[in-house]
Amino acid sequence: MKKLDPSDNILKKQVISLNRHLPRRRKTLEELLREERPHVLGADGTRHRFKNAELKKIASMIDKEDYKKLKLPIYIEIESLTSGARIAGDLESTIICKILNIDPCKRELFIYRPQIKELRIKFPTTTQYIFLVR
Repeated sequence: MKKLDPSDNILKKQVISLNRHLPRRRKTLEELLREERPHVLGADGTRHRFKNAELKKIASMIDKEDYKKLKLPIYIEIESLTSGARIAGDLESTIICKILNIDPCKRELFIYRPQIKELRIKFPTTTQYIFLVR
């Protein structure tokens, strides 16, 4: 059994603190499109609002039957061991590939600083960072 280094625990607590903004429960695109003021509640109690224009752009990129499958916000996974970010999931990757003009598109996608910047500029409310420690 591996003995935990006290600094590992400190780092994990800091990462948990960085992720307090994440929603308690993500909502589907279908749910958000029905709301007058689309939002999710963060684990820290804050309200994260989505821009209707972004939701409509995303809706135009996928089939209507997928609205109930896509959960938002789309997570941009930042890991301590890698230099880029990971996007996971079929629908999520498809959308990011369309936004960033990536071809061919894979189920799991790795993007880097210039692409992350472009993505966050174009879709600031429908994407969120999640910090991971492994």
